[in-house]
Amino acid sequence: MPRAETIVLKLRSPGKAKREWLEQTAQRFRQGVQWGLEAALMAKTSNRGRIHAATYASIRTLGLPSDYCRMAVNQAVQLARSHFGLRKRKAGKPAVIRSQGIGLGVNAYRVVGTTLRVSTGVRGQYLWLPLCVPARWRDRLPYVRGDARLFRRGEDWFVMLPLRMPTWCTGVSRSRRGSSTAPTVRDGDGEPTLIGVDLGIVRLATARHPRGVFVVNGRPVRHRREGFAAGRTGAARPDRESAPLRARLQRHRRSDRVRAMKGKEQRWMSDLNHKVSRQLVSLAAQYPNPVLAFERLDGIRHSKRYNRMVATWAFRQLVDFVLYKAERAGVRVIFVDPRKTSRTCPRCGHATRANRPEQSHFRCVACGYQGNADVVASLNIAGVAAGLLRQGPPDTTRPGAAPWCGAGQAPSVNAPGPAHLGLDGVQVWASAHTDSNLEGSV
Repeated sequence: MPRAETIVLKLRSPGKAKREWLEQTAQRFRQGVQWGLEAALMAKTSNRGRIHAATYASIRTLGLPSDYCRMAVNQAVQLARSHFGLRKRKAGKPAVIRSQGIGLGVNAYRVVGTTLRVSTGVRGQYLWLPLCVPARWRDRLPYVRGDARLFRRGEDWFVMLPLRMPTWCTGVSRSRRGSSTAPTVRDGDGEPTLIGVDLGIVRLATARHPRGVFVVNGRPVRHRREGFAAGRTGAARPDRESAPLRARLQRHRRSDRVRAMKGKEQRWMSDLNHKVSRQLVSLAAQYPNPVLAFERLDGIRHSKRYNRMVATWAFRQLVDFVLYKAERAGVRVIFVDPRKTSRTCPRCGHATRANRPEQSHFRCVACGYQGNADVVASLNIAGVAAGLLRQGPPDTTRPGAAPWCGAGQAPSVNAPGPAHLGLDGVQVWASAHTDSNLEGSV
């Protein structure tokens, strides 16, 4: 299945005639969207077919090509649906803003090399607009598919192009050999560099790599998440001063304010997940044949407060961001069974709950190995992933099922490895970490 992406490119200094055409077309397109929006408000509908039938002919009189008119109707439908979704007694009349831009239908433009060819509405006549394309994006231009948009910011014009990237395309690889293909662990190009990533609440992400430990501190993030869930306001009544803001809005049926809060929280969360995923992929890309290993965290639910923290953090979104960023960088991502990864000793393989005397501390009751619990979990995840890559899952495993073993479930229990070997005899970076202030925290 193709992967959807979007890139924004700047137009390279259009001349006076081209700039006048862009401004006039943008004004006509904005007028067409306004007509479609007025028809939707008058008919009190957001049905695309009804709005198209009522306004398409009049928008064509503006001199816009058919694909431009279709995009104007689509934009009017989006504005109408956004308006009708708000609280009707509070929402004012919507208007089309100047930064609306120009909608380019799939048949109204084409990318030729590094130039955007735009239809002018006259058969055989096109407007050629050179683009400023960074070198890292030039190999993606052949995969431009779908409706685009021209828009102006200040004195500059930009185009937003949709991409449909095939799943096998990973762009330019960052492997040391400079190959154009993504490095794998079975191509005979050396041993993989496994980096286990442990996701949590206190520490959002912990990854043990050959040069140190990567940690994302979750305490300030947790504080802000709790603020979204139970914000305080200067209420007059003492008994309601500590009531959650979201619950009070729901009690007063202010669903518009609740949706606005949810949107703000989701944007903040997505931005944070993008930053963390970018840091993880950049870290892995520094090593030869990198492999990021994650736990399969499906179905983790405990108390009500813990459920809210886990759901708000959106582990699934973070992993999804890592997946597509890693695919671009040529970094492989695998998932392992999470059972006993936080209570198994990476030195001797002994697994018991007694190895976790505290939430942040790990101490093996069998061999005495101790360190930070999140770092130990990262080591165990890397060890299980190494065994999975070396031996592979059994033939009976269905696609998407859990791997063949988890931490502390070595296939051979009669041949314990030496001290520097981890689970299943796989060598890991099992150095002791007793300091709670880990290096590499962000």
